[in-house]
Amino acid sequence: MTDHGRVYDYYDDYSAYMDIDSIQLADGIPGSSGGEECLHLFACSNCTFEKPVIIKFSTL
Repeated sequence: MTDHGRVYDYYDDYSAYMDIDSIQLADGIPGSSGGEECLHLFACSNCTFEKPVIIKFSTL
């Protein structure tokens, strides 16, 4: 599975440029806005299976 970045970046043409706390209001995860988690899209390069995965923010 390959990390394809934040799910929010795929919402529309401008969502990748929006403030993370604001865009998290639409991710379907209660209380995620302002939290320390981010919803990323992982996909398999062999079968194209996609899965959203909650990951913790990192300072690296």
